[in-house]
Amino acid sequence: MKPLTKKAKIAVAWTTLMTVIGTAMLHQWQFFAMGLASVVLLLIANHFGLLQDPDNKN
Repeated sequence: MKPLTKKAKIAVAWTTLMTVIGTAMLHQWQFFAMGLASVVLLLIANHFGLLQDPDNKN
């Protein structure tokens, strides 16, 4: 797996935080599953280079 870019780190951290808070407030496992799927999709997007930092010219 490629190392996470700065943009990917922020997106994964924010998604994880919102998943934890939303699951705690709503007490629904579907919300947790959706958050987990979102994190997986973010990691896949990072692996294929879709989450590049704007200042990275590679």
